[in-house]
Amino acid sequence: MITISAEILATSGASQFAALAFSGETVVGQLEGRVGEAQAVRKLGELADGAPIVTDAPRRAAELLGRADARAPLVWDVLELAALLVPACPGGGLERVTSFFGIVADGAGLVRQARRALMLFELLLVLLDRVDSQTLLHVTRLAAGLDWPLRALFNQLQQRRALSPLETGALAAGTPIGGWIANGAPARRRHAERVDPDAASRPPPLEPAEVARRLAPDADIARALAGYEARHEQVRMAQLVADALSGGGQLLLEAGTGTGKGLAYLLPAALYAVRARRRVVVSTATTNLQDQLFEHDLPLVQSGLDGEQPLRATVLKGRGNYLCLRRWQTLLHAGDLSAADRMLLIKTLFWLPRTTTGDRAELRLSAAEDEAWQRLSAVAEACTPLRCTYHRIGVCFLARARRAAEESHVVIANHALLLSDMASRSRVLPDADVLIVDEAHHLEDEATHQLGWRLGERELLSRLERLWTPGVHGSGALPEALGFIGSASGPSLTPALGPTLEHGERAALQMGAAIRRLFERLARLLEDPELLASGGDDAALRISAAVRAGSGWQELEHVWAEAAEQLHEVERAIVEVTAELEALPGLSEAARDLLAELGGHQDYWRDVRSRLHACVHQPGQGTVYWVSGGSRFRAAWLNAAPLEVASLLRERLFATPEASILVSATLAIGGSFDYVKRRLGLDDACAHALGSPFDYARAALLYVPNDLPDPTQPGYQSRMERTVVDVVTRMQGRTLVLFTSRAQLRTTYHALREPLAAQGIKLLGQGIDETSRTRLLDSFRRGSRVALFGTNAFWEGIDVVGEALSCVMLTRLPFAVPTDPVYAARAEQFEDPFAEYAVPQAVLRLKQGFGRLIRSRTDRGAVVVLDRRIVTRFYGQVFLRSLPGCSVKQGPASRAGVEVADWLTTSNARPAAAQLAL
Repeated sequence: MITISAEILATSGASQFAALAFSGETVVGQLEGRVGEAQAVRKLGELADGAPIVTDAPRRAAELLGRADARAPLVWDVLELAALLVPACPGGGLERVTSFFGIVADGAGLVRQARRALMLFELLLVLLDRVDSQTLLHVTRLAAGLDWPLRALFNQLQQRRALSPLETGALAAGTPIGGWIANGAPARRRHAERVDPDAASRPPPLEPAEVARRLAPDADIARALAGYEARHEQVRMAQLVADALSGGGQLLLEAGTGTGKGLAYLLPAALYAVRARRRVVVSTATTNLQDQLFEHDLPLVQSGLDGEQPLRATVLKGRGNYLCLRRWQTLLHAGDLSAADRMLLIKTLFWLPRTTTGDRAELRLSAAEDEAWQRLSAVAEACTPLRCTYHRIGVCFLARARRAAEESHVVIANHALLLSDMASRSRVLPDADVLIVDEAHHLEDEATHQLGWRLGERELLSRLERLWTPGVHGSGALPEALGFIGSASGPSLTPALGPTLEHGERAALQMGAAIRRLFERLARLLEDPELLASGGDDAALRISAAVRAGSGWQELEHVWAEAAEQLHEVERAIVEVTAELEALPGLSEAARDLLAELGGHQDYWRDVRSRLHACVHQPGQGTVYWVSGGSRFRAAWLNAAPLEVASLLRERLFATPEASILVSATLAIGGSFDYVKRRLGLDDACAHALGSPFDYARAALLYVPNDLPDPTQPGYQSRMERTVVDVVTRMQGRTLVLFTSRAQLRTTYHALREPLAAQGIKLLGQGIDETSRTRLLDSFRRGSRVALFGTNAFWEGIDVVGEALSCVMLTRLPFAVPTDPVYAARAEQFEDPFAEYAVPQAVLRLKQGFGRLIRSRTDRGAVVVLDRRIVTRFYGQVFLRSLPGCSVKQGPASRAGVEVADWLTTSNARPAAAQLAL
């Protein structure tokens, strides 16, 4: 066996390699040092000679060995194997993974890396030997259809087990989690004692002074957190939250960067929940932030609750995050599986015996596997608790998560769940006595998304295939149900199923054709000269009265009439087969599971028909409809969203809780909360703006080149590009450049990649070098001379502390695209849409982008706004008054790099004489 570690030194054109060939534990061959690529290829080929290779760099090893004049060896990724066998192990490279397992290797440099790879692999072989034969059999069966190097390893292990054909058949027919279900099911807990708020007297008030004492430098929380710093803003925020909890009502809080707002609202919320026996629901923007609150902030809060009852807290996510055991078992034994289905099932086979939550966040999935997860998740239309075996015996992951939430003082949710639950017939969240919304600036957009819908051809056809895939051996829920009926009915009744089979297959075929025709017509609507001339990959066409009056829409109405007729036939087939199946005596568990699946299909297609009918024939006054297209309009989607969400939030979300507290770093515009209050239906809410503990006047410079053309004028792009090169070069990388469109990002990236490379600076582009935001940020943090170009996802929610990020460049003010269908429809509701809607939206967005720069007390940096409208237009002062009190300069674009570099090298004692005074 050979283990390889390789580091590529791109700047010199040479490489460093370390490769050790082993026979048992004896090194029988070695390559070490800096060598030319041709020599490395030859030597590696000699060392390998067909033996399996274990490495943490599989792509590079396979590439080099593929050129060697030797038998092509197997290349096994030791990090992939570790993540498969132990899903809890961290990512981030061989060093982190071996540290996780406590592995220490002798030697130095890359030889040490190679020895680490070997030692990790030997440990994983021990774990592999402990895998039960049934799991291993399922893994090898699923892997047989994959081009996957590790398949050979599992096949070798399976062959060593030497099972008889009888044993193999019995194990293959079973499910490997049977023992886990029997032995690992958690005991049902009694519901926690709760007080009905309507029947109880008002709890005693939570004193702000007590909250302040618990955040003091000598308190338990300070002792539990290394490097704790008392922050006036954090204490003040906690006191305001305590007042709101005691007095009820609605509160808006803007807390500047560095406040520590999670601890500031969780501490009083926990005290109040435990003492008053109330349930507090905390909602934040993403599942990652949920985990951060639960794993970092809540333990600190619990350390500060001395003398109180134990705090019960849990994380609750949306249905799609939890694995459904019934759907998993069905897919495990299905015949028609994609490569992504197979790889996902292999990962879950090793994960299921270890997980206590069933949360997909515990798995590292590729984009294709993430899409395949939808076939396993506990979505509402597939969830029928009364018919589900796993729910009845108490091991359903979603049911366990809901039960834990019902028994908790504090439930940490996310906005997607909070808002989808608000409109759902099948709720997940328990009722909230107190609601705290963190990252509240996302609430309107998330409500727009969750209360709307999107339908695409691919999704509909995929769902139709799961119902019935016509063919000689038709597959799907309907043929499977008819098979059950035929088996139970006996030979005498089997011929009577013929018409039902023919009807179902014909309906599925015709429905598939109708869906294709419908979306072909929708795509044609995007063939508008203005949309085609936009040059972007994506387009959106609002379905306005003018569009509906056109000939293209009339053709679409005709196509929809045909599709609606076929959809009705599909629904009728589902109803008929469901009734036949329900009438059978003594239904098996499998038949009950199939009934649940058919019920889900029936609900789904009923919703599809209702939505499409409303869009085509009965559009509501309060709904915006549009067609969107991607990849130069080769695919089209039909979309809908509410025209406004304020009234829905007011009536369905904020009306019930005793107190609703909304928190964000970006809520006020020029010191006023009026815009956010109107958008969220909180007209009567109290509001407070808290500053930041950071000294922005000394920590941050805002530089505005005042001689650039406006972004809408000719010559802007070339001047902007020269300024970016100048600043990034003088900063030696360490710069985040934020764009408002992907098209401009790509244009600028391709224009500047070589000029920056000539200066020794590596350029990373979102969606070009990497699609994962996390991996891009990791590369940016670790690099020494790196610049990063990003769009929407990078304007907020990223933390790069220290000198790795010393400059943020904003290419233009982040105004919404005027033709965006939802924006355009909502803008029509204002007398002055630009001043009342466009500017406030852009201000909040700019504040988020600005906030990427200073993430700690020791950070220093500069923001360069490459849009002179911030100092030349009347609305510019609104933007400037909304930013923290930083130092401000304006001057020529040619001086931007010099001014930024000079400012950053100047002593911290620099006085802040020009705070936002232009």
